[in-house]
Amino acid sequence: MYCPKCGKVTEQSGKYCQWCGANLTMYRDRPFTRKRVGSIRTEKFAGLGGRFLGGLIDLIFLVLFDLMAAAFVGIVSWLFRYPDPISETIRMLYQYYLHVPRTDATGQIVNAAIPPQILLSAGIFLLLIPWIYFAYLESSRNQASLGKLVIRVAVTDMQGNRITFSRATLRFFGKWLCVLTLFIGFLIIAFTAYRQGLHDKIAGTMVFCQ
Repeated sequence: MYCPKCGKVTEQSGKYCQWCGANLTMYRDRPFTRKRVGSIRTEKFAGLGGRFLGGLIDLIFLVLFDLMAAAFVGIVSWLFRYPDPISETIRMLYQYYLHVPRTDATGQIVNAAIPPQILLSAGIFLLLIPWIYFAYLESSRNQASLGKLVIRVAVTDMQGNRITFSRATLRFFGKWLCVLTLFIGFLIIAFTAYRQGLHDKIAGTMVFCQ
């Protein structure tokens, strides 16, 4: 096991840490963390303010990645002479704003409540890219998205280990539940014992300052 005070490996059956002498019986039911690159301080959980700032930084990076993906889709559509779903989505949304009939690339009127072009674009930019971004980075060696790296926090499981891609995936989709609860799922970070949001509780994760 890892000592919750000094972070070093010590005998799990022992009453005291063999390195710093901390009384381990006081921490049996508490989550432990372990060293990653440097150490993650077990006494300091990342709070709501810092995580909000990290989220804003992640949003900036996601916008940049979305723009690159939109350019890539546009180039591929042009090369293969297919209608660009991104351009169609933008045009349909503008037509909806002007209260005029929505048309596709061929000029045909689209009567569907939610056109497939809009569903495809939303799936790519709101689900696929953010999912890969968060799930890959939070399950990587850094244990953090780019925004979390900037504010120096890391995501772990309840034992302080690096999380798996599947757990990171569960954590990502848990964020959408936080949005559906009118962001209450995020706000509870300020009030829970281990500064966990609803998505953290769903995935069994914690966020620590480094």
